[in-house]
Amino acid sequence: MTQNKKKVNWSELCPELVQCVFERLSFTNLKRGRSVCSSWRTALRGCVPKRNQIPWLILFPQNDNNNENNNTSCVLFVPEDRDKTYKTRDLGAYFVKSSCVATYGSWLLMLDALWNLYIINPLTGERIDLPTTDYAQYERPSDIKPQDLVACLWIDDISKDYLVACVMGYPVFTKKGNHSWRRISSRYGEGRYKQMVYEPTSQQLYVRRYYNYPVKVWSFSGDDPQQVSEDNYPPVEYAFWDFLSKDKELHLKEEEFYVKEYVDSRLYIAVSTVSGQVLKVVNVLQKFKRWRFLVYKMHPVELTWEVVDSLGDEALILDMGITVVAKDIPGIKRNSIYFSGLDNGSTNPDHIFVFDLTTHEIEPLPQCVFSSVRFSDARWFFPGLDA
Repeated sequence: MTQNKKKVNWSELCPELVQCVFERLSFTNLKRGRSVCSSWRTALRGCVPKRNQIPWLILFPQNDNNNENNNTSCVLFVPEDRDKTYKTRDLGAYFVKSSCVATYGSWLLMLDALWNLYIINPLTGERIDLPTTDYAQYERPSDIKPQDLVACLWIDDISKDYLVACVMGYPVFTKKGNHSWRRISSRYGEGRYKQMVYEPTSQQLYVRRYYNYPVKVWSFSGDDPQQVSEDNYPPVEYAFWDFLSKDKELHLKEEEFYVKEYVDSRLYIAVSTVSGQVLKVVNVLQKFKRWRFLVYKMHPVELTWEVVDSLGDEALILDMGITVVAKDIPGIKRNSIYFSGLDNGSTNPDHIFVFDLTTHEIEPLPQCVFSSVRFSDARWFFPGLDA
């Protein structure tokens, strides 16, 4: 005579056991666990998932008549879950009317319609307001658009200490506890600024200006930022021609190639979170959707910029201007560049991809990322970044 096996009721599992299991899993698996039943949701309420080690893509809702159903949530793509996307909580109409200008960890630096900046965590909804900007108090030049604002963000996820630097006609910054923006003084005049990257370990701010201007470096280790150096680098034009000369597949004259094949090029700076080394990256878009990337690093002895063929076991998150460890971590590709396009993908989703520096091939994103949503902006970001 066979005994009937007792049916297992998973909702009656010991809460401590549920927590022990899910603390070892990823953010997305923790989210799935919370949706199983009310007892699991209660047990996992204070559970902190395993530290995230891969970049995510965030798609921002449109602020126009094409925003169906007044969507006020962002869409998240997590590379380890290739066949699905996630939605953030409702972030409100105020968020939809704002523009993202920088990211750090789980946090976004947003610019509102009045040109004030604030910091928000789209995963938790937590928000930090920043001091009023000069552009909010006075009329700004009519030709300046939100996407033109040069800014960077650093924030500690526990203490909520933060540093925000941006260019409002000239470089300024604010920290936690400040009630206004403070000007960053320069020894060599202002110039036109194109990019800012902050490296928190050395507490240094790297600022790239136009083309053949040097990169400026400020130290934020004291109460007042001090400019510590400027370094020369090949102008964009030089880097582009240098790029062409290294392409062994080209059989056309450089002038002919430039006219027939060249579409656009950009220059970026990035800092390794592993070594602290500064990199310079040139990307070139050619016709027929052909992309090229060239990475420079400083020679330690000759102090000249030289091309490197590989990032080794690191991956470059170009939106954030950082490299991160990628060896033996599922969901992130080593020696690759995570790129969201020349305009953050808003006009062409095909420009959002992962570029493999080994094969020089792009890995497009799954169609599910773009098939169900219209978006205004897209950025790779790094929830849970510890650096």
